[in-house]
Amino acid sequence: MEHYRAIFASNQYTPAMLLKMAYIEEGLGQAGQALFYLNLYFDATNDQAVLDKMEELAGKYNLEGYKQTDAVQALSFYHDFRWPIGLSLMALAVLFLSIAFVLRRKKRNPVVALVLLFLVLGSLGMHGFLSNRGENGIVAHDNTVLMDGPSPGAGVVSVVGGGHRVEILGRKDVWVKIQWQGATAYIRDTNLLTLTL
Repeated sequence: MEHYRAIFASNQYTPAMLLKMAYIEEGLGQAGQALFYLNLYFDATNDQAVLDKMEELAGKYNLEGYKQTDAVQALSFYHDFRWPIGLSLMALAVLFLSIAFVLRRKKRNPVVALVLLFLVLGSLGMHGFLSNRGENGIVAHDNTVLMDGPSPGAGVVSVVGGGHRVEILGRKDVWVKIQWQGATAYIRDTNLLTLTL
């Protein structure tokens, strides 16, 4: 495992290695680390079968943030095809703009083409907004304190175990603002494994 960690730290990993690391960590009873590597494996391969494994492991250890709702699956599907969708919307925008110019040159009213153009441009704007997938992280250690502000003197929201997956909302100094049980909380960056390859 130490050898794998050294390879991972130097960004020379493969998806198969991430999967092996996840199963080693699971065997060692480190659910949080196992889920961290399973999440990275999923990001690298989009292997849908690993979602069931993550949900099973999270259920076994009573961890939050792994439920696969229909909305989460739809968003995941959308992100898998975001480039073709974006290119298709741009092509439609160019097409409707061209039609509007041709109609204008022929002294015809291009209102329909312009309305369709604005609808496509609105869809393209929404596509750009949805393409910025939120960043997630996994609580790294047991007995991690979540605070209600970015300060060690802030109030304690909860003390949680390692392995919970949370949505990252922002950063301030050494504090990461996260979504926890429908509210915002802050966690020290050393207690969070950010899910980025």
